Amino acid sequence: MTFSIELVIIGALTGLAYSVLAAGLVLVYRATRVINFAHGEMGAFGAAVLAKLVLDLGWNWFLAFAVVLAVGAVVGGVVELAIIRRLFHAPRLILLVATIGVSQILFFASAVLPDIDNTRRYPTGLDRVADVGSVLLRGEHFMVMAFVPAVIAGLALFLNVTPYGMAIRASAENAEAARLAGVSVKRVSTVVWVLAGVLSTATFVLINPIRGTIVGTASVALGPSLLLRALVAALCGRLVSLPWTLAGGIAVGIAEALLFVNVPSPGTVDGILFVVVLILVFTRGRDLVTDEKGSFSLTPRSRPIPARLLSVGWVRRLPHISAGVAFAVAALLPLVVTAPSRQFLFSRVAIFAIIGLSITVLTGWAGQLSLGQFAFVGLGAFTSFALVDRGMPFSYSIVYSAVIGVLAALAVGGPALRIRGLSLAVTTLAFAVAARGYILPHGAFTGGNQDVFLPRAKIAFFDLSSQRTYYWFCLVVLAACVFVISRLRTSGVGRAIIAVRENDRAAAALTVSPSGTKLTAFAISGGLAALAGALLAGAHVQFGPDLFGPEQSLIVVAMVIIGGLGSVTGAVLGAVYVLGLPALLGDTQEVRLLTSGAGLLILLMYLPGGLLQVVYKLRDLVFSVAERRMGEPAVAPVPVDRRVVPVATTRNRPEIRLDVPAVAATGIAVRFGGVTALDGVTVVAYPGETLGLIGSNGAGKSTLMNVMSGFQPTAAGTVQMFGEDVTALSAHERSRLGLGRVFQDARLFGELTVRECVSVALEARERSELVPSALALPPATAAEARKRREAEELIGFMGLGRYADAVIGSLSTGTRRIAELACLVAVDARVLLLDEPTAGVAQRETEAFGPLIERIRKELDATLVIIEHDMPLVMSLSDRVYCMSAGRVIAEGVPEVVRTDPAVIAAYLGTDERAIKRSDTGRPAVVPQLGGLSRTELVEVARSRGIKGPSRLRKAELLELLS
Repeated sequence: MTFSIELVIIGALTGLAYSVLAAGLVLVYRATRVINFAHGEMGAFGAAVLAKLVLDLGWNWFLAFAVVLAVGAVVGGVVELAIIRRLFHAPRLILLVATIGVSQILFFASAVLPDIDNTRRYPTGLDRVADVGSVLLRGEHFMVMAFVPAVIAGLALFLNVTPYGMAIRASAENAEAARLAGVSVKRVSTVVWVLAGVLSTATFVLINPIRGTIVGTASVALGPSLLLRALVAALCGRLVSLPWTLAGGIAVGIAEALLFVNVPSPGTVDGILFVVVLILVFTRGRDLVTDEKGSFSLTPRSRPIPARLLSVGWVRRLPHISAGVAFAVAALLPLVVTAPSRQFLFSRVAIFAIIGLSITVLTGWAGQLSLGQFAFVGLGAFTSFALVDRGMPFSYSIVYSAVIGVLAALAVGGPALRIRGLSLAVTTLAFAVAARGYILPHGAFTGGNQDVFLPRAKIAFFDLSSQRTYYWFCLVVLAACVFVISRLRTSGVGRAIIAVRENDRAAAALTVSPSGTKLTAFAISGGLAALAGALLAGAHVQFGPDLFGPEQSLIVVAMVIIGGLGSVTGAVLGAVYVLGLPALLGDTQEVRLLTSGAGLLILLMYLPGGLLQVVYKLRDLVFSVAERRMGEPAVAPVPVDRRVVPVATTRNRPEIRLDVPAVAATGIAVRFGGVTALDGVTVVAYPGETLGLIGSNGAGKSTLMNVMSGFQPTAAGTVQMFGEDVTALSAHERSRLGLGRVFQDARLFGELTVRECVSVALEARERSELVPSALALPPATAAEARKRREAEELIGFMGLGRYADAVIGSLSTGTRRIAELACLVAVDARVLLLDEPTAGVAQRETEAFGPLIERIRKELDATLVIIEHDMPLVMSLSDRVYCMSAGRVIAEGVPEVVRTDPAVIAAYLGTDERAIKRSDTGRPAVVPQLGGLSRTELVEVARSRGIKGPSRLRKAELLELLS
């Protein structure tokens, strides 16, 4: 292996430039919690402007450099003000998608700049060569040594000394606290984006001469490649630490220089960087976690079909009629349009629709963003070629390509999908760059050729050498894929995927494995993309790795969002629009912009449901007209089925033993950094018992319940269920053993209907199998019929019949609470953990919750552990009560004993135990510290003591009553 100090120095200088680019990523991420995937194109645009100014217009390099830095600042500011600020409160993943649209617009802007008169090397500010020891340094190296340390020092000074710098740091540490301190978080965001534009532009201007960029051929295409190197450096700094980011950039530069000299393939660096990203995501991926509680769904909501219209045949069969008509029109197209070039376009539309379906499953259903989907397409294409080249029939190679796509998705997604957030987007971008530079050009795929040739042969009665026949073949495959994905969406597999996207903690509490479900979605997505790749290889016949560049992945993401993300129809509409519009209006740069970046941003901001949203509005209009023509409906009473639901025994449940606790948390300790949330807590609940957990806010009650249900790891202690140690089990594994959980926020799954939510819970009784569900085989259809019947019975039992088809997100908190309880019945929970089940519920509804909870507990013959601030409710329900304060148990016993315990009263009143004395009646009485409390505080104290109706009393009456 060749190793020299010259290589190390050159690599370190290159790495310094990478560090500057990465610093811009870190700043944006710290301020807005979004990874700016337009960062590379922001710099590429400024670099293209400088080349034009210097090479064609003869400007002085330093003057042009100052101008393009200003251009970068303006670009960053405009992006933030026009797009990021409008989507400021949107989920971070939607903001990330918006940066993809920005990158495509900037790509277009670079492409439409006036051409440079002749091809030349990218200009640099110094034209000199010097020998420093044994190292030959050129002008571009001196420029990096002059500018990069100055930029890094200036950035450090700015962040640590200036008011804006300190505001950026404060906002990054705690945005809410910064707002309370008077910091304008939006203004900080603008400053950060301006800085990011400057840093990105400076990096591209300085790095292009070192990389030997030839103007007019590669200055723009380097965007994703340089962005990957910056991401690796930023990940080394956990996307927050600038010093570690600097070190990571230098390390990447040195490694790249050494590999460039010592390995024959220039793409090897990209392949190794992909492996490094996998390792960093696996070890540091939790830094990319987003704690958002919003939905990533952009799926347009359609109004439910009015019940009266369901009796009309054509209304009931409208989806099937529409699909049949669309397929018939598509099949007849090549008989009308006979030009082979147009028939080739039709084939591409069908193939891109299949790729769109893969995005629908992964992003629309699972809420995970892949920026390397076309890498899976390329993998399928080259796998098909390699197998056909070795003698396999083309038809078999398509199937094997899909299998390879599934395996590749499992390998790529395994490290990233363990956690929520942006990890998959980072990993798949690295995979996309590595695929084009290293994986696809590998000799195992290409046999050493630059381009490959894949002859099409016969498949059964199809002579695929004809362009028309090949289109029909692609259309049949598309129809099959549409059928499979549509079936999956209405099965337990599809419901589980969407449930995990909406609320992975609630899904885990209903026995669904979040990581396993997301990995399943990615595997389906990878298989579909690779299948489409094999078909695309057959359509092009001759192709190379450049056909599957990273920018194509961004285009297909935009395509599906334009059509309507999350819908099978939207994927097809998007493909028709993005590929069909250029064919109709001409394949110009302007039309490409309209069908990618600009179209994506317009829809995100004004029509997030895409083209499908327009289709739904037209459909609803037709239904409204049809309903009006039917006249006034006859009023009929709605029967409510309140039959008791027979509980099905779930497999793998521990045996219920009456001689051991149903659930026991022993010696639990939890620490968050230097803060001890729980300190040696022991709580035991016996079979059939109702256990109350009380205490002031911050006492550690919810943390303890998170430990018991498997959502919070412990520093010490064990958790047992019916004598079995479950400490090492995950949340969904504990739920499969009979542990049910209700959360404070009552979100459940906002985009699913009540019927679908209950059906997700019924997966605990009978799990849906992937292949039978996708192919509508009898085991799956029978299981779905049983779940539908059981869901209807449960909905009737809970009195939710009128809300069965209502989306959970549209219901009141009280109704969502009842739906949650219905899900607990569905999973046949033996231990119920209810965390403030009446939080957010109106007082008159709260009074009805006690009997309902007790009814469900008896129905399930379950053990109940409940956290409640409504003292009358928790005291009336509980057999025993634990009171917690500051992470410890301070009292335990029957409700009346705990209610009168001096330590409990002191904890609620914020007084010392010595301030508590006993009255003549034996009940505790509080000394005059009560007089210092406001009336509102006294009302809360009275409620904590179980006194009914305290809000109707005056302060003097409250003081007398409490004393």
